[in-house]
Amino acid sequence: MSNTIPLLDREIYRFSQVDRILELSRGTAKRWINGHERLGTHYEPVVRQDHTGSQVVTWGEFVETRLISEYRSAGVNIFRMRPAIEALRRRFGMQHPLATARPFIDVEGCELVRRVQDETNLDRSLWFVIRSGQMILPSMALQRFQKVAEYDAEGTVIRLNLAENVVLDPEYASGEPTIRGRRLRVFDIVEAAAAGESDASIKQMWNLTDEQYSDAVLYSKIA
Repeated sequence: MSNTIPLLDREIYRFSQVDRILELSRGTAKRWINGHERLGTHYEPVVRQDHTGSQVVTWGEFVETRLISEYRSAGVNIFRMRPAIEALRRRFGMQHPLATARPFIDVEGCELVRRVQDETNLDRSLWFVIRSGQMILPSMALQRFQKVAEYDAEGTVIRLNLAENVVLDPEYASGEPTIRGRRLRVFDIVEAAAAGESDASIKQMWNLTDEQYSDAVLYSKIA
């Protein structure tokens, strides 16, 4: 019997890492993933089915948090997503419906997502798919996510492409942003630059092309 842990269930991050990598305010990942209490009111988690108390974040939880983060700029209440996500879990029979392609890649899947949105009265600003004439299309937030997400043959998100030469892959550097195909963390490159190393010496030190170095610097400014 195989003891291999499915990729989406693999424990990789701490809450503080998720906040840093996704540029969330301190404590946001913990609130979204594990729920919280505020002024005597208990808020159920959006990403997890139940509050577990675990401080470790799986790849599936991270990916779903990444997608949810696309909606934060709209100023909407992210916790209103919970009933729809719970319904998607039941309808598709999967723990992480937002970290897989199946709900969003064909007409049947998109139609089921649309019905879930209607049945759970999901606020329009939080919709995953929208109807345009006779077609059902990904929302703008979902489209932005799909531009960076890379799926395997089974439809699981296996990495996030942050730039042409910068990738976030759970198989490399504990899920930290790295130079594509290498275990070199973007953080290490940027830290060397902040310490006063010249661009030329950094590129020579790690055998970086001009494009790799530029993408690492650009990503660090964006993130």
